[in-house]
Amino acid sequence: MAQPGPARLAFVFGKESRILQPVSPLLVAFSAILLTSVVLLAVDSFLDAEALAFIYLLPVTVMAMHYGSTVGVLTSFASALAAAYFCFPPKFDFFISDPLNVAELGFFLLLAVIASKTVAVVTKDERVTRRPKRPLIGWWRRRRKSA
Repeated sequence: MAQPGPARLAFVFGKESRILQPVSPLLVAFSAILLTSVVLLAVDSFLDAEALAFIYLLPVTVMAMHYGSTVGVLTSFASALAAAYFCFPPKFDFFISDPLNVAELGFFLLLAVIASKTVAVVTKDERVTRRPKRPLIGWWRRRRKSA
């Protein structure tokens, strides 16, 4: 079987890659969550990682700013799973034994989804900011003509 040439590899892994382009925001989001998890595991011996679970809001905010609300919401769910696995006892298990920690994780997820939607709207929604402003009178006249 023939080896792929440099042109083929540049097509697959280069900037003009059509294969990786749709999934690259998700890869960046999961990489950010992985980096956050590594930092939390390193700090866990000094501080209580359960109290630092809200650090996972940082990748959610960054992904929502750069890639929009859809990637931000997906990052929220992945961050909640990572927080459940790495931060809440028993560690390295998705089962959470304390009902208070389950409620904390639920509130974290709610806050993360709201934050990602808000940040995406404030920073990235160009359709709203670039829409031409129409006077209210013009809107009223168009409404009356259609009725």
